[in-house]
Amino acid sequence: MAKKYLIRTEETAETYEVEQDAEGILVRREGAERWTRVELHRVGDSQLYLLIHEHRPVEIYLERLRGGARATIGRHAFDFRVERWRPQAAKLAAQQVQTGVRRITAPMTGSIVEVRCRVGDQVAQGDVLLVIESMKMNNELRSPAAGVVEQVAVAGGQRVNAGDLLVAIHVG
Repeated sequence: MAKKYLIRTEETAETYEVEQDAEGILVRREGAERWTRVELHRVGDSQLYLLIHEHRPVEIYLERLRGGARATIGRHAFDFRVERWRPQAAKLAAQQVQTGVRRITAPMTGSIVEVRCRVGDQVAQGDVLLVIESMKMNNELRSPAAGVVEQVAVAGGQRVNAGDLLVAIHVG
């Protein structure tokens, strides 16, 4: 019988089913028809794991954080929490995703070229919040949702590292 888990990030709350059979582990997003076979191997005593998904290896660095964890895959970091699925928790998580604070972090190391928002600004989903230059390319970072800018943690010309907080938006 499959076990259900609620996986929450700042932007999503999704339920996954996990089942173990004689051949290994099967995973699927709740409601999906197809199960996917996965393997997860820890590399020594480190926090590095090798996830094999559909015969493709992916290196994941897992770091425990208070109340959850951070998974780093390549240059992208994802903060998340995992808990056993309960109807009340799933409903509450969906409400919290729709409201609350969304933290926009630097997807890469670079320099802030331009900040196009200020604290108190109303922004729509898709609005450009700032421009970051990395490897001689300008990248526009856009708002993931409509809301009010609650914090701007950077200024033009500032150097940032991947994962640094750039802007916080209150959604809801």
